[in-house]
Amino acid sequence: MKFVFKISKEDENTLQDLVKNSNVYRTRIRAHAILLSAKNYSIDDLSVIFDVHRDTVSRWIDVWGEKGIKGLYDAPKPGRPRIHKKEKETKVRPVRTNRRMLKLKTKSD
Repeated sequence: MKFVFKISKEDENTLQDLVKNSNVYRTRIRAHAILLSAKNYSIDDLSVIFDVHRDTVSRWIDVWGEKGIKGLYDAPKPGRPRIHKKEKETKVRPVRTNRRMLKLKTKSD
């Protein structure tokens, strides 16, 4: 059985902080999985809890052993940069319309 062994108190505090405060869902679940693995939850149990394949949980544990906290974050992805900057994303809202107020165009318009 594969488990995470001996997490330092500093790492445990950092992991708990990530679980509670990280803006990235994937980082939160990885940190939570590492904490639970240190409490002897099996890979099969964790795969059910987080609804992922057991190989995924196993990979999280391996990366934790190799990279520590840095391994919980996603690597930068290749591709085109985002069109909108983060600060502008919150300003863009979908337009809500009332169907009764829409004027249908006719051929004479």
